[in-house]
Amino acid sequence: MAAALLAYEATIITDRRSGLTIGDLLGDGSNGAADHALASGEMIKAVQLPPPLPGERALYKRAISRSYAEWPLVEVCARAVVSAGAFQFIRITAGGIAPIPLRLSASEAALQGQPANPGTIANAARQATAGASPLPMTGYKLDL
Repeated sequence: MAAALLAYEATIITDRRSGLTIGDLLGDGSNGAADHALASGEMIKAVQLPPPLPGERALYKRAISRSYAEWPLVEVCARAVVSAGAFQFIRITAGGIAPIPLRLSASEAALQGQPANPGTIANAARQATAGASPLPMTGYKLDL
C-alpha cells in the first residue's frame, strides 16, 4: 500500500503530529532496523488522499512468485492525466525494489508533456532502471 500512498502523495495524521507525508513516515530507508519514523507509542489516526485530478487514470501492477504471495517481488503504481494525446500529469512509484517505495522521477520526467504512445512509454520504462544497482541475487527484478 505504501507505493500507492506515495503515488497519491498521501498525508498522515497521528495522535501527535499532522501533515506528515508518506515519505516523512517511511524515512529514507537508510535505517534497516526501522520500518517507519513513528515515535514509540505514536499511532496513525488518519491517512488523507487528495481528490483525483480531472481525467485522471490510475493503474497498480505487481509481480509475484507464487499464487497467493503476500509481498510482491516488484509493484508499480501509476497515475496519469492524458489530454490532447500527451501526458499532462504523471506519478509513478515502485515498491519491492528498495527498503522503501520509490518515486520513479526519471520515468515521470520522460513522460511529462510527451505524446502518449508506445515509444514514449518504452523510453520511460528504460529510465526506471537506469542507474539501478541491485543487491546480489536481486538483479532479476530489473526485468520485471
